[in-house]
Amino acid sequence: MSSVVRLLHAPQLADAPDAYAATAPADARLVFLAGACPLEDDGTATAPGDDAARAARCVETVEQALQAAGATLMDVISTRVLVASSAQRELVTAR
Repeated sequence: MSSVVRLLHAPQLADAPDAYAATAPADARLVFLAGACPLEDDGTATAPGDDAARAARCVETVEQALQAAGATLMDVISTRVLVASSAQRELVTAR
């Protein structure tokens, strides 16, 4: 699967597994998604207490919204993960 997103690794910065920046062509169409909540299609909460399952459901929701816009996860430039907890392990699991 190809993408127009270009990941940029800055050689003068510490070696990291993730890119430090990303770009898209100037003529790229932007798609803004609403927040993804761990909800099933019927509105019930996904797997209460299972952080990994809840995060996976959020990704599924994002994939479906992107598909409706004619895009895929390969087209995503930036994400933000918010976890309503002070437990670092829950954030790590969600990421």
